[in-house]
Amino acid sequence: MELKFALLSLTAALSVFSNSVLAKAEMTLRLGLEPSIDSPQGVGAKEMAKVADELSKGKIAIEFFPNQQLGTGPQMIEMVKKGELDIFQGGAGLYSSIEPRLNVFDIPYLFDSVEQAYKVLDSDFGKEILATLEPANLKGLSFWENGIRSVTSNVKPINTPEDLVGLKIRVMPANQVHVDLWQGVGAKPEPLPYGEIYGKLKSGELDAQEHPIAPIYTGKFYEVQKYLSLTQHMYGPLIQVMNLEKFNALPKETQDILLKASYAGAVKMRQFSNENAAKFIDDMKNKGMLVNKVDTTPFKAKMRPLVEKPYVEKNGDDWLKKINASIEADRKK
Repeated sequence: MELKFALLSLTAALSVFSNSVLAKAEMTLRLGLEPSIDSPQGVGAKEMAKVADELSKGKIAIEFFPNQQLGTGPQMIEMVKKGELDIFQGGAGLYSSIEPRLNVFDIPYLFDSVEQAYKVLDSDFGKEILATLEPANLKGLSFWENGIRSVTSNVKPINTPEDLVGLKIRVMPANQVHVDLWQGVGAKPEPLPYGEIYGKLKSGELDAQEHPIAPIYTGKFYEVQKYLSLTQHMYGPLIQVMNLEKFNALPKETQDILLKASYAGAVKMRQFSNENAAKFIDDMKNKGMLVNKVDTTPFKAKMRPLVEKPYVEKNGDDWLKKINASIEADRKK
């Protein structure tokens, strides 16, 4: 109850702040996102807007369009390309049709921890990755948090890879790699926008879904799922993008403000997700969800080759080598 009250109080306070900022700003940027404004993404978006307002001395405002008000993730990416929407943030896999090498983040058990991932994403190499979106008229502002994914199910707890066989599971749209992965372990994947997951789970058309803890909690999937199995099978970043032409047309000072504000939003979202994950799990347990830890060793042995081998065959191993080198350096420390 305390956690829910805190989230609602934060939302109410920031709503008043946002309205006053929009009224006095010289430039208003429209930001679309798939989940609610109360989600971790919303927490980060509000921080970005706050920092942009402060650094620009009130000249820049950011208006939010949550809950897929403007369309699904793939649709909003197209809107940003065309200049119909200023900013969008979504899973890296949503951009894989633009840059197939981004599927590197779909390799299961690529990172040991979120901290390892941050060191890669916030490095010069991370900036190189974001720059590959520019031919599609997208300016990659920064990597945001999606977190480490685990499986929820209504059928049974997932303790071994064999428990996934026959499971009707939601997967990210516009990403064939995810379809191939879950088919490879014997599940029945169904690509579906985030906003449709709850209803499909409730109706029984789907048995399962997989997300990081924070989206599972804020999406209230505990209301329509019985089991949460901590498979922790994949770390996936979000990428926040802006229309490249609009970004390039801005003064350098304004560009720098947006880049700093975007990164501030990313950091805030990461902190929120990581600091509250244990609280979210405890609250879901209190609401009746059954949570089980998983020995990830057999999952890694089964799942990682299903993605890594075809990824290297298709895209080469340059990005993978750079990521592995960073991970190895981190382990030696």
